[in-house]
Amino acid sequence: MGRMSSVLAVSQEEVDDLQRRLRSTRWSPSWPELGWAAGTDQSELRRLVSYWADGFDWFTQQRAINELPWETAVIGGTLLRYLSFRAESAGALPLILTNGWPSTAIELVDLARRLSSPSAYGGGAADAFTVIVPALPGFPLSPQRSSHVEQTHELWHALMRDHLGFERYAAHGGDLGAGITSRLAQAYPDEVVAIHLLSVAHPSSLDEATLSDPERAHLDTVQQWTQEEGAYQHQQQTRPLTLAPALADSPTGLLAWIIEKYRAWSDSGGDISVRFSDDFLLTQASLYWFTNSISTSFRPYWEFATGLTTRVQRVDVPTAVAVFPRDLAQPPRSWAERTYQVVRYTRMPRGGHFAPHEEPELLASDLTEFLRPFR
Repeated sequence: MGRMSSVLAVSQEEVDDLQRRLRSTRWSPSWPELGWAAGTDQSELRRLVSYWADGFDWFTQQRAINELPWETAVIGGTLLRYLSFRAESAGALPLILTNGWPSTAIELVDLARRLSSPSAYGGGAADAFTVIVPALPGFPLSPQRSSHVEQTHELWHALMRDHLGFERYAAHGGDLGAGITSRLAQAYPDEVVAIHLLSVAHPSSLDEATLSDPERAHLDTVQQWTQEEGAYQHQQQTRPLTLAPALADSPTGLLAWIIEKYRAWSDSGGDISVRFSDDFLLTQASLYWFTNSISTSFRPYWEFATGLTTRVQRVDVPTAVAVFPRDLAQPPRSWAERTYQVVRYTRMPRGGHFAPHEEPELLASDLTEFLRPFR
């Protein structure tokens, strides 16, 4: 286990280059005022770009990130950086948390702290977990995997069992992280004692004659969402390397691509500031910018679409599903039960796709109650 003194070392020259690019943005011609109807609101984007160039304090954010409990491991030739939050009580169940896109491991910090030190948030120390939060390969802070053959869930298991020495552990994930968590449980049911998901895999086979009315309504909603919101996914699955150079070269373009998702997929009521501060949004964008990782963060989409990613067939590990009302989909329990051994199903009162940031207290409580019998 390697303790890291610094995971980020962005120089003043790199910050100067970012600010220069932002100030010299070649703006596209304005349309008649549309707000967010045709994509990222241009006035909001201009406001954030102005603050990013003149006002945003990157070095304060960098110091805070470097002060987190980072460690490092080399798994099968791939360097992994991960956060390790030690439980406040002895004998705690290990728990690995995995984010999705366009999130980063940083978004899981508040949740991890609540889970590892529950007494600091009004809970009981006996409910503490040892929490591991890896930075996804190819996302900010971990370099991309060394080959297309290597699977992220295999890296996670090697990290937890071989590197950290955990004989049994639980796992949680949302979005891409839910897929990784599902494949982890499918592959290693003896070591993965239970999983907690914010989204579920499509059944590997489906007889439409067996669909219930709630399941049909769910599929209709998914189809509508794909038509109205799914263009980014189609692009990242089919031609990611056509898009990548523009976003790697233009911080304004990168920011536009990311913040539209934070607004559309969160429980913000259309006002992005309700859920995310300017500093939060610009820290996420800065992490992608300074690590030049937007291109490699697209790899999971392309690999899944081209059949390189292991498909989830059946997960017999005890599974909890937490459904947040503004997430990308709200699958009914029966839909999840087609693929998973669902023992807990929770419809949350509020929150969206970025639940670990939006509603960490709700999520921590659901995880704690679900996993209590598996300690």
